[in-house]
Amino acid sequence: MRPRERVLAALAGEETFPIPADVFESCITPKLAARLLQHFGLDTADHEGLLDALGACVRWALPRYAGPPQEEDPTREAIYPLRKVTRGIWGTWEGLETYYDGLDRPLRFADSVAAIEAYAWPDPDWFDYETLGWYYDPPEAYRPMSAWVARHAEQARVIGGWSPAFCCLMDLFGMETGLRSLVERPDLVRAALAHMGEFYEEFYRRLARSAQGKFDFLAFGDDFAGQGAMLLSPKMWRAYFLPLWRRLFAIAHEHGMKSLIHSCGSVRPIIGDWVDAGLDVLAVVQTKAAGMDPSELKQEFGRHLAFYGGLDTQHLLPNGSPEQVREEVRRLCDILGKGGGYIIASSHVLMDDVPSENVLSLYDEARSYVRRNTNAGWATF
Repeated sequence: MRPRERVLAALAGEETFPIPADVFESCITPKLAARLLQHFGLDTADHEGLLDALGACVRWALPRYAGPPQEEDPTREAIYPLRKVTRGIWGTWEGLETYYDGLDRPLRFADSVAAIEAYAWPDPDWFDYETLGWYYDPPEAYRPMSAWVARHAEQARVIGGWSPAFCCLMDLFGMETGLRSLVERPDLVRAALAHMGEFYEEFYRRLARSAQGKFDFLAFGDDFAGQGAMLLSPKMWRAYFLPLWRRLFAIAHEHGMKSLIHSCGSVRPIIGDWVDAGLDVLAVVQTKAAGMDPSELKQEFGRHLAFYGGLDTQHLLPNGSPEQVREEVRRLCDILGKGGGYIIASSHVLMDDVPSENVLSLYDEARSYVRRNTNAGWATF
């Protein structure tokens, strides 16, 4: 089977061998990528060749930003995969990956709905929905959608990406003010969420119309959980955020695509809500977080939800041995791959602290492993 066929078969509930694998959101940090490119004898800029060499079955795309020039901060270095620290579409600094309250938080001192309404919210017109690239691509690497799709005809195709509501609130208000406002100033939170929802719905509607018939997944993303628990109660999350996700997942289905969401941490308490809202694929699957045991997730949600990710990037991949990596690949394939519904990948971006040997072991084992015991069949759980 071709890579795209294998992914779609797995998502349809078929036990395909080998289980499809991906490089998490096509991202490998630069020093690790350089080591792997050298290992495969590839040109230093051949990211696509590296994905092929590792056996990645999926490719990811975003529309080109075509809005007003974005302010840059040349004094700070961006965290991969972004290339520069810029003031993004929400008016907050992107590329720093922090909620540190010492940064500029545009709505920290907003004290009225009128102040929220007066804020400079983004415009869906700022994007060219027919020209695609990915986070780490320079502007000249973006290409027309038809050419992008033709280039990736063999792979399953994902369009969309990081589209946070909770994280965006924390960026705008600051973490302390944002969390307090969820309780003390719901009027401000709801006013801000209304603007976010208006933008995201129109952005994704336009993107889905352009991508219909060409892409397999419409991707979203938001983080609102730590490793031990959610950062807000499930009840509060449902009241503020679930209605938006229901509307966004519907856009995917209306245009013939599966919905996929990137969400880190201990999100177990609301996975059932996402399933009811129309989620098809849960990405990251941070198995070391509380409540995210893969056996329990598969047993509880496996009939209704597919999984993407799972291989620990905090401890196993940077610190484990190649054989330990292989064993974990086999374990996850046995559990999450039972009855289909699994794309194996790391639980987040492959970073520079991961030894090349562990990356190679991950993808070699994923490519070669069929099942733990051919006589007994799939491992039980």
